[in-house]
Amino acid sequence: MKENCISLMNAHFDTDNPDKVIYKGESSVYFDDLKGIACAPNTRKFVLNFHTEDLKKEYERVKSIKITDHCTKIKYVCNIEPYYYFQFTDPDGNVIEVTGNYIPYAGEFAE
Repeated sequence: MKENCISLMNAHFDTDNPDKVIYKGESSVYFDDLKGIACAPNTRKFVLNFHTEDLKKEYERVKSIKITDHCTKIKYVCNIEPYYYFQFTDPDGNVIEVTGNYIPYAGEFAE
């Protein structure tokens, strides 16, 4: 992975501006309950974000080492700019998001 950052999630923006955010991919109650995350006093608002050159390869690696019970499939979001990502939790329950270069297969994110 070549880049990383610490992100603070603004779930209020996403829930208050649905016309400005596009999500594609299988949703997860654990990661995608934006209203619940926004209204909770202090949970899942902090996200470690890492970038990789090959998102599919990193996704397969994370799945193969079985380090978490919570891992999403690769998803797409566009609010400021489009990107592909997947999320999983570390042993302490912190959310880790991995983004990177990805070419979806035909029909993967079809409406």
